[in-house]
Amino acid sequence: MPIPTRNKHVSQSANKTDKHIEAALDFVRHLYKILSSDPSDAPATDQLVDEINQHVKKLHNHTHKHGAGVSGDPEIDRQGTRLWNICTRLRRDCEPTNKRLKRLHLHGRVLAFHLLVVANPIKTSKAQDLIYVIKLALKAARDCVESSEFELATRVLQKAADYKSHLQDLASGLAKEEVDEYNCLEVEYLIMRTALSWADNHVDVAEHMYTKAERLRQYLTPEYAEKLADVLYEIGKSLASRNDFPLAKKWFQRANEIINTPNLEHLSREGLELRLAILQALVSALLATGASADLDKATKLVEYIESEMGNRPVVSLLKLEVLRKTPAEIFDDDAYADVLRRLIKDFNSSDAGFKLIVHHIRKLHDKSPGAACAVLDDFTLSLRGVDEDVWMEKAVITRMWMITSQRDTNETIDTVRGVLSNLTRPLSAEAAVAAQALIWKKLESNYSQRQYDIAENWCRLSLHHIFQNCGPGNVAKLERKLLLCALAKNEMGAAISVVHNLSKQSWGEPMTAYLAFKVAIRCEDRNLAEQCIHIIGQAPEHVDFLGACIAESHKKGDIFCAIAALKKLQENYEYKDPSPIHLPALFRCLIRLLNILAEKPDERQGDFISDLCRQFDIVVYALERQSNDPQTPKLFTIDELEWFSRNAYNLALKHTTSWDLRCVVRLLTACVNIINHFPSDMRSQVEVTLKALFSRFIMASALVSFARTQDNVNEQLEDYQLMRKHVSAFDRLVPEYLSRLDEQSREDMVRKHATLLTFDFEAAVALGQWDDLGGIVQKAVPCRNAVAFQTMADSLLRAQVPGQALYSTMRKLVNEIWDLESFDAVKLAKYTRCLFQATLPLDDTLAMKLLQEACRKARELHESDARWPEEELEWMAATAFNHAIDLYGAYERDRAQEWGSTAINLAYYCPDKSFERMLQDKFMRLSFEDDERNRGR
Repeated sequence: MPIPTRNKHVSQSANKTDKHIEAALDFVRHLYKILSSDPSDAPATDQLVDEINQHVKKLHNHTHKHGAGVSGDPEIDRQGTRLWNICTRLRRDCEPTNKRLKRLHLHGRVLAFHLLVVANPIKTSKAQDLIYVIKLALKAARDCVESSEFELATRVLQKAADYKSHLQDLASGLAKEEVDEYNCLEVEYLIMRTALSWADNHVDVAEHMYTKAERLRQYLTPEYAEKLADVLYEIGKSLASRNDFPLAKKWFQRANEIINTPNLEHLSREGLELRLAILQALVSALLATGASADLDKATKLVEYIESEMGNRPVVSLLKLEVLRKTPAEIFDDDAYADVLRRLIKDFNSSDAGFKLIVHHIRKLHDKSPGAACAVLDDFTLSLRGVDEDVWMEKAVITRMWMITSQRDTNETIDTVRGVLSNLTRPLSAEAAVAAQALIWKKLESNYSQRQYDIAENWCRLSLHHIFQNCGPGNVAKLERKLLLCALAKNEMGAAISVVHNLSKQSWGEPMTAYLAFKVAIRCEDRNLAEQCIHIIGQAPEHVDFLGACIAESHKKGDIFCAIAALKKLQENYEYKDPSPIHLPALFRCLIRLLNILAEKPDERQGDFISDLCRQFDIVVYALERQSNDPQTPKLFTIDELEWFSRNAYNLALKHTTSWDLRCVVRLLTACVNIINHFPSDMRSQVEVTLKALFSRFIMASALVSFARTQDNVNEQLEDYQLMRKHVSAFDRLVPEYLSRLDEQSREDMVRKHATLLTFDFEAAVALGQWDDLGGIVQKAVPCRNAVAFQTMADSLLRAQVPGQALYSTMRKLVNEIWDLESFDAVKLAKYTRCLFQATLPLDDTLAMKLLQEACRKARELHESDARWPEEELEWMAATAFNHAIDLYGAYERDRAQEWGSTAINLAYYCPDKSFERMLQDKFMRLSFEDDERNRGR
């Protein structure tokens, strides 16, 4: 506190000119100016402190040697007082963290004190002046001790001792009030000496000083009692910090005795607070010694404090300390819990109060976990109305730590879930993750030990809505573990319930979808299984999971799910290169499984057959996409090509009569396309080529069957066109390999070739490809198959063919039929008649050629044993003669004469000569001599 400037009697002294004092005064004036501004520069501050210490040492030595001062010098007194006051004010206003400025202010006060000592010499000062200097010394010394400036404190107290000694010599002449004040100053001096001795680790000196102060206890005013008790209390705290509790107990007891010397009503508020702090420290020191007698003392002391203060929080804390120190065998956990509940009831919504309660709950947990959990549950519920979410979060995390530290039981987990259910606000992400991290360890431990019921309970606790901010990754991980528990217990009902309640984020992870797939396949829920496969297929790391799905399907014998998983792999990799899977193996697996389903009569059999055919189409597509570079490894080996071609061929042959023929055609198409990728130097080339020939034959036969029964003209023509391609391929292959076949196989192949050519002829007619007809007939010549020519002729006659094409083609057919030994006159006559009948309306020139050809054939037959059927001869002769009459009526006499004579020539070979004579009679009645009439119009 600042001191007033005193008006003193002015007297002159030689010491006024003492150089040390003058130098000090000059420096003080300079220092005052600096302090009046803002000495914030750190180096300058340290320099000022050094200069102050130099002047303090000089003034201290000067006054110590000479013991003289300049009594009543107003300038020294004024400068000292002014410096003391500004340093006091600045030290009080300075930030506690600014150590350098506070040190500067402290040293400035010590310099001011020494100037005032110079201004108030011992021998010439009055009693009040001496008391004044002693008070200043004690104030400065206290600040020095508190700041650990023990050297400064020692110098100041040395001066105080000198002044106190001189004041004691004047005691007989002092008034009673001055004597009482002197005694109080004596006590305070001893207090400071005790504190300084203790700070300098002079325990014996401190003990001695306390003993001297104890003798003057009757002179202690409440103010000085508080000061002495505070020093003793600090000494006790220092000892306690060194864990020297027996000695700390001793000093705390002394402090307690001193603070209780005055009546309580005379103590200041700070004094009452100090008294309570001393009692608390004393209880702690008694408990820390570990002695049973000290425990009893501490218990009684707490009871005394409680009787005096009631159920205040500080009393509850002391009771907790006492209870905690009781031996384990007699520890009263109920009493400890009751005290904690009282603290919870009095919780003042402060961070310190929260930490204190949690700290003691943890202490209780060390001795009685169940009681601690119950108290923490009560505390957690009491925080529902508090706005500070962080306390709730810390309480929940602490509860999770407690439950995970205990033995696992479903009851304890259910208890925690019940508490959490009463909380409405979810925890923050950080708190939720921290709580779940604690739970996860217990969950994993129980799962690894096959304690699936408890592990499931831990999962459900961790998925409580209060932890909803934990993040989608944690939710997915916990939901998967819940699924694993249900699967391990084989509780499919519970497992399917978990699957249906999975979060959207969980579904997005392939591991979750795979576990759901396992549930689906065990529950035979194929829709769910396919959904899981679809989700897995969209994930980047899906190959391993889809492989696991295939293995799981195989294990359960579920072909449908295995096919779905294989198809998903195929969908992702059939068009990618390079591929992490061996596609041919994937294709083989799919074909085998689909074949199993296609063999079974079922309402979906058609779909399975179609799907099977599609797989062979995909194989062909994959073959066509692989590189032709000989340096590039081939996707399919020779053995794999042989496997696919053989299976396509065998399936087609096996099911020719039982499956849709179009599926058979697809299989055989795949077969021949695969065969096309065989290397040309294969040892089994003949066998492979024969397989291709047979495949072409069956496909052509099937396609012509489709075309004949097809109502849609466009589709019919497409079938015919495709069929012609297969026949063309057969034509190219068959000549080279006929010579390599045995006689029986060769004859069979020739018959097949002839049959295919008849199909080709039929298709060409249907497609209107008239220019190809002659070539087809020519290709059929080596087959020497009259049936084939007859079939071609039938096809030709049924169609509306242009005259020239009809004539030329039919003429070739008739000639070929005639050249064959198996051809008879009846068939020859029939085809000739039909051709003539079809040609005559279109082109009578061509018809005349046919008539002349018929005459020639009839003559040849007449000369042999065979005979042209009479009705055929009569019909053609009559038709030709009628055409002649038509020409005659049209005044085309020359052509009419040609047609009439040729008809009579053909009638010549009729067995019934009357028919010939009838034609001749009619012909003779016609007149071909009148040129005018012959010219006509």
